[in-house]
Amino acid sequence: MTERSPLPRAADVVVIGAGAIGCSIAYHLAKRGQRGVVVLERDAVGAGSTSKAAGGIRCQWAHEVEMRFSIESLRFFERFEDEMGVPCDFHREGYLFLLFDEADVARYRQAIAMQKAMGVDVRLLGPDDLRALVPDVRVDDVLAAAWGPNDGHASPNDVVQAYARRARELGARIFEETAVTGLRLTGGRVAAVETTRGSISPGVVVDAAGPQAAIVGRMAGLDLPVHPRRRHVFVTGDFERVRHPMPLVIDRGSGFYVRSEGRSLLMSPGDAEDVADPAQPPAVDWGKLEETVAKAVRRVPVVESAGVRSAWAGLRPLTPDEHAILDWAPGVANMLCAVGFCGHGFQHSPAAGATVAEMILDDGRTSIDIAPLRLARFAGGPMRARTRDGAD
Repeated sequence: MTERSPLPRAADVVVIGAGAIGCSIAYHLAKRGQRGVVVLERDAVGAGSTSKAAGGIRCQWAHEVEMRFSIESLRFFERFEDEMGVPCDFHREGYLFLLFDEADVARYRQAIAMQKAMGVDVRLLGPDDLRALVPDVRVDDVLAAAWGPNDGHASPNDVVQAYARRARELGARIFEETAVTGLRLTGGRVAAVETTRGSISPGVVVDAAGPQAAIVGRMAGLDLPVHPRRRHVFVTGDFERVRHPMPLVIDRGSGFYVRSEGRSLLMSPGDAEDVADPAQPPAVDWGKLEETVAKAVRRVPVVESAGVRSAWAGLRPLTPDEHAILDWAPGVANMLCAVGFCGHGFQHSPAAGATVAEMILDDGRTSIDIAPLRLARFAGGPMRARTRDGAD
C-alpha cells in the first residue's frame, strides 16, 4: 500500500530509510504506542540492500552485544508468524565456518565458549565429522569448523514487508518514492527534513538509510564512518548432485560461501569492493562469476557441472571495525543513528528496531547494553578490533 496523501508538516519520529532496520524501528515504535511515526523512502519498501540480502540468521559472533542482538532476533524469527500474521520462510539449516589455521581455530574456540555460556548450541567439528555433515564439500585442508545447527535463513522481502504492513496497521505512515534532499538544522537540532515531496518537522529523526547513511549524516554535518561495499551473489539452476539442504558453508580462507536455495545453490565469492556512487543501485559485474566458480569448484568440486540461473549485487554498509553504530548523533540533539550494520542488518533488525524504540521512548535505557556500538569507539573506545566472520 503506497501512501498517496501529502507529507504531513510534522511528525514525532521521522525514520529515513524503509529497509529492514527502518521498517523494524517503525513497527516497534508503533507497537509500543508511539504515534506520529513517519518513514521516508526514496524508492520502495525493502528495495535497497534488504532486497539483496542472502537472508542469513546466525548466533555465532565474537562480541557479546552482537550475540545479544542475534539471540533476541532469533526468538523473534521463531515466533514471526504468530506475531506478524504471515510466514517468513525461516529454515534452520545451519551455519558452518571452515577454519584453516591454528590461530583461527583458537579464536573460534574462545568465541564458542562465550556462545555456549549464553545458551547457544555451537560446536567445533573435526574433518571426519565434516565429511559426514557435508559430504560434497572438500575438507582435506580444513583443521576444524564451527557449526551452529540452529542457524539458518529467512526471506528478507517477507520480513520487511511484514514490518511495513504491521507498522501501518498500528498507525505509522510510510512514504515511498520520497527522497530526503536535506536536513535543516536550527540550534543544534534538525528543524526540518527536506524531501522531494516537501519538508517535515521531526521531533526525532532516525538515520536508518543503510548504504546511504553517510550521505544523510553529511546533511547534518556528521562524518559517519559508513562505507558501502559491493558484494555479489550467484544462484544456480536446480542442482541435484549435492545433498540438500546444504547448510551455509563459509570458507574462512577465501571468503567464499555457499548454501542450498531450495534445490539450487546460492554462492558468493565474498567480495567487498568500493563503488563510485552508493546512491545508485549496484550493477552485477559478470566478471565476478569466474572468480566465484573457481572458489566454488575448489570447495565443492561437483559444482563444476552446475549452471548459473541468476545473479545480483548488493551494498554492505561497512564500518572500520565491521560493527554497527547505534547512537545519538553528536552535536545534533534530536538525531539518532542506526547505521553500519555491515550486511547483518536484516538478521539483526528485530533487536535493532526494539532497541531504537527503547532509546527514544525509555530515556535511553536499553535492554541490551549497546555501549560498544557508540560512535565514540572510533576515537579509541571499545570494539576497535577488525573482524571478518561471516556472510549474510
